[in-house]
Amino acid sequence: MKRIDKVYNQLLSNFQEFTEVELLHKQGSSAIEIAEQLDLERSNVSLELNKLVRMQKVIKIKMFPVRYAPLEIVETIFRQKWDTNKMEVEKLEQLSNGGKEEALSANPFELMIGATGSLKKSISQAKAAVLYPPNGLHMLLLGPTGSGKSLFAKRIYQFAIYSERLKTGAPFITFNCADYYHNPQLLLSQLFGHKQGSFTGATESKVGLVEQANEGILFMDEIHRLPPEGQEMLFYLIDQGTYNRLGETDHKRTSKVLIICATTENPGSALLQTFLRRIPMTIHIPSLEERSLKEKIRLTTFLLEQEAKRINKKLSVHIDVLNALIHTEKFGNVGQLKSNVQLVCAHGFLNNLDSKHMVELTVRDLPDDIKRDWISNSKNMERSRKISEYVNLKTIISPAMESQEIKIEEDVSFNLYQLIEEKVDVLTKEGLSQEDINQYILTDIHLNVRSFFNQKNGQSSNLMKFVEDDVIQLTKELKHLAEKELNCKFDRRFIHFLSMHMESFLKRKKQVDVLNTKEIDEIRETYPKEYAVALLFKNRIEKWFNIIVPEIEVIYLTMVIQSIRTLEENKRVGIVVAAHGNSTATSMVEVATELLGSTPIIAIDVPLTVSPVEIVDRLIQGIKKVDEGEGVLMLVDMGSLAMLESKLEQKTGTKIKTISNVTTSMVLDTVRKVNYLDLNLYAIFDSVQKDFMEFIDKQQHVFGKKKALVSICTTGSGTAKQLEKILTIISRKVSQEPIKILTVSSIKLAANIREIQKEYEIVATAGTKNPKIDAPHVSLEVLIEGQGERILQQAITKETIRYDEEKTEGNIVVRELCEENLRKYLLFINPYLISEILLEWLNHVQDELEMELSNTVMIRIVMHTAFALERMIKNEPLAFPEDEEITPQLENIYQKTEKTLQAVEKKLKLTLTRDEKLFIATIFADEM
Repeated sequence: MKRIDKVYNQLLSNFQEFTEVELLHKQGSSAIEIAEQLDLERSNVSLELNKLVRMQKVIKIKMFPVRYAPLEIVETIFRQKWDTNKMEVEKLEQLSNGGKEEALSANPFELMIGATGSLKKSISQAKAAVLYPPNGLHMLLLGPTGSGKSLFAKRIYQFAIYSERLKTGAPFITFNCADYYHNPQLLLSQLFGHKQGSFTGATESKVGLVEQANEGILFMDEIHRLPPEGQEMLFYLIDQGTYNRLGETDHKRTSKVLIICATTENPGSALLQTFLRRIPMTIHIPSLEERSLKEKIRLTTFLLEQEAKRINKKLSVHIDVLNALIHTEKFGNVGQLKSNVQLVCAHGFLNNLDSKHMVELTVRDLPDDIKRDWISNSKNMERSRKISEYVNLKTIISPAMESQEIKIEEDVSFNLYQLIEEKVDVLTKEGLSQEDINQYILTDIHLNVRSFFNQKNGQSSNLMKFVEDDVIQLTKELKHLAEKELNCKFDRRFIHFLSMHMESFLKRKKQVDVLNTKEIDEIRETYPKEYAVALLFKNRIEKWFNIIVPEIEVIYLTMVIQSIRTLEENKRVGIVVAAHGNSTATSMVEVATELLGSTPIIAIDVPLTVSPVEIVDRLIQGIKKVDEGEGVLMLVDMGSLAMLESKLEQKTGTKIKTISNVTTSMVLDTVRKVNYLDLNLYAIFDSVQKDFMEFIDKQQHVFGKKKALVSICTTGSGTAKQLEKILTIISRKVSQEPIKILTVSSIKLAANIREIQKEYEIVATAGTKNPKIDAPHVSLEVLIEGQGERILQQAITKETIRYDEEKTEGNIVVRELCEENLRKYLLFINPYLISEILLEWLNHVQDELEMELSNTVMIRIVMHTAFALERMIKNEPLAFPEDEEITPQLENIYQKTEKTLQAVEKKLKLTLTRDEKLFIATIFADEM
């Protein structure tokens, strides 16, 4: 990295998290400050800073000493463009127009996302602590990594100024105890200062952070890393208000400072118990997991707004993107979410370079690991349903929005074909079966219609901006036709939605046909009235535009009419699940509602000791609870309960249909149809019964066939042989059932697969080519990157594998590839032993560095470290380049890497040189 880039990055880093008040107080960084941070000569840093000023990337503030502020940060904080003709100013207030007073005119806590929700109690505690006489109470913030403790501490500081408990411009000093964890003397010097000559290298006295924070706030992050000596001095300061610099003997110095500590430690730990005795106000900062869905959406849209400002373009965010970002298994914390948002926006920006004003963010723009998490999650459809209660199918985010008030603009365009085509393309590439793809499509169509109809009635003048006048006129006629045939009334939104759909159809040059014959037949049979109306629509459209309307378009029209009609009625069939036992029915209903969301369903458990009269009473009460006027479907386990159908109809006056031999899969299928297909009672009864019988037939047909995983490569050997070994280990890891691993060539793949299917049930395929069968496929890239192993495990077990479970059990692909490559090149070290040792070490070092490595990086580090250990045996260590600068960040990573490597060195009785460890630390640094 060039020196000018290092200087600029350091300047950005200095102000990345600053507020407007803090930036106006600090007025930028001086050349000497950056020189000390980067361990460079001040004159060289000054030279580079002035170059950056001329490049219009940095603002020069002409005070003493001269200070510099990055233009990008200044524009973001003040929310306005800087006049680049004025890159040298007297003060930053020239842009802020008195922003200091304006920033403090509102309670800073009220602007926080979650102020009236998950953070309400925390804010109340913080206010009480700041206002407590005479000087406030010291505070301890507890919460997981990335929960927002640092941000909350800054809001406490701003509230203290707002409430006039601190003067405007009072210092807010941040200190991370972990930065100096391995050097207690340096930590104490930073915190309390030191006296000249107090230790080797102390050539002059130094002011500590406690002294700098006088009349302000000292925020100490990761307080659990403070060494015992530091704890003792800090407690003395808290108790007595006095302290001494390192090397001084008397506690003569005083500092009126409010201390805020933060930690991720369990408050019950012995270390924190000592702090809790002296810091009375303990404030819990909730994790993202504890936050409500509404808050997560606001937080995500807020971060998207920041990116919109960076690229100075509007963002059009599809609901699937929000769903994936909020519910990805790597959601973790705000920092991870921010990183994910930036990745999505970067992908979207690259894919929309030709667009001057708008960046479209769709599933295609999701990072591969997030995309696979989203696609493979069984709760996806229910989550989309819940999110759609807060946002539309597309959320338009403008760069000019106010940060704390996310406005969602309506997007009136709706293209059913684009929706289907894009979703099918993504899901097909991910190896989903046709049945799963169809279910996603049906759900999306319904969600899109519901979102459109939840918007306010538009005006015809607005509609004409997007739709030709003759299309609108035809749609009005079709509306009257539908109302007459279906004996119901539709409002003007029917014209808006159907006009958009018609416009998309007329502009499209090819049809999207993703529904198979079975699905098409089911739609015809399920919605006979709507299908009949769609046929009438077809005739009118053909005459009006003199075109031919294909049958698949009639099916789409049927689905659209049904979705619109359902939204008008908004009534569903009720479900009663009744089974003998103390909790049999309850368990099945809990699984269904957890996976597919709320629906009118109730569980009736029937213990064997209950009398027939009581059973009937329970069923009557259950039927009344779930009946919305569309009838009730009873799913029961025995014929004795099924025989009560007529009696229950008489006593409740409700239409009832009953299906015996209930199973969890049957309950899931019924809830799915009630939630997403909007069938009437008799249609659901016929559909569930028919599907259940087909399922039994299919199971009987498959019974006797062995299961198989198929490994595919170009030649049928080489890579596929390695794949075969990996697939064998994966299958044995998750299943006791014998699964055959078969290796085939991609040449004449279709014929080979057909032959295999005669004898085997193919659970999944993996390799260079997708055979496009009704089974998941994992490409080599996906397998190596880490997600493929989970997809295969889910295909084998038919269960969702949690990400954290996968991680704790170890990565089979990484281990196999490391062993295979090390076996070829290592001469003195056992490749299998070293792979196991280094992978275990990687788990520790990732925790220590608080980072997560991809499979490719893990393989790279294991290979490099193994070769480094081999070089030590041969006494041929590498030398780290003398001209390569060792930054404070790299030194910090080196310290943590060295600490974790001690166990490896002890096991192997080898010691790596500092230079070899620096090379390893550099790899970690590159990934941060």
